[in-house]
Amino acid sequence: MDKKKYIIIVGSTIAILLALIIFNILNISNFSFEQKEDTLKEGNKFYDKSQYENALARYNLLLAADSLYQAAEYNKANTYCQKKRYDLADSTYKNAARKYMMNYPQSAESLEDEFLAKTYHNKGNSNMRKVPPMDSLIMMEEEYKQMNGNMDSLNKVFAQANVQMNAQQMSGQNSFMQSLMQEAYKKLTDDLKNVHNAVEDYKNSLRKDSKNDSTRYNLAYAQEYEKRLLDILKDMTPPDNQQQQNQDKQNQNQQNQQNQDQQDQQNQDQNSKEDERRNTEEKNGEKDLNAELSKENAEQILKAMEKDEENTLKKIRLQRNKEHQRRRIEKNW
Repeated sequence: MDKKKYIIIVGSTIAILLALIIFNILNISNFSFEQKEDTLKEGNKFYDKSQYENALARYNLLLAADSLYQAAEYNKANTYCQKKRYDLADSTYKNAARKYMMNYPQSAESLEDEFLAKTYHNKGNSNMRKVPPMDSLIMMEEEYKQMNGNMDSLNKVFAQANVQMNAQQMSGQNSFMQSLMQEAYKKLTDDLKNVHNAVEDYKNSLRKDSKNDSTRYNLAYAQEYEKRLLDILKDMTPPDNQQQQNQDKQNQNQQNQQNQDQQDQQNQDQNSKEDERRNTEEKNGEKDLNAELSKENAEQILKAMEKDEENTLKKIRLQRNKEHQRRRIEKNW
């Protein structure tokens, strides 16, 4: 296909789409009250059939026609909640309440208001659905206590066995449990924010409908949940503090190891000096002994020499006497 023709076709397609969008916007903006009600009912039918994407399409169509249409915003929030998109549901409920008060300013001042009561009630439910059930929280609390007990037991075993562990070994011993504790701490703090928001939502709902027993029950449940979370978190160490404590422990262990190494080196140097002193004394002792032996030998040799000399002199004298006698005989002869 020619490049020029291709560009013309693509450009024409885009122009047609823009024209359709503008046409639909103009038509939507001209929605009558009856058309809005019919479109809202269509969305609700899709909602009841769990066809949530079709329902969202109808609600978004209504909001495109009227951005302050609080009923469409409210139903859209309910749809997000059914799709388990709770963060979107929370913000959409908030928009629904804001738009309603913009449309009906007097509702913010009134003591009773059904729309706001339902909006805040459902907003509270959306926040509570972000957290696990109470039974799961209780199980988590028991697991946390058990983990702490295991850590204490393990440390006691090492202490009783008098096992010396360096920083790396200590880190390896605790790293797995500490990572679990840090993940649990983060999860619980996130849950606490959601539950606290739910508590405020239920209170706002009761301000507009003080006789709603369902909202009152949900508020009591959320407050009990919040109390349990606070009880668990107060006994846990925040990850930042835990990391600092771990670093301090590691530094202390390293310092202890260095001190021990220095002490061992000093002991080794002391032992080396002691060994050197003993070797020196032994060598000096050997020298003294050799000196004494040499002196004694010299004296023995000297005595032997003196004795030999004596014997030699005696022999010389005897020989001289004999020669003298022979000489005298011969002279006489």
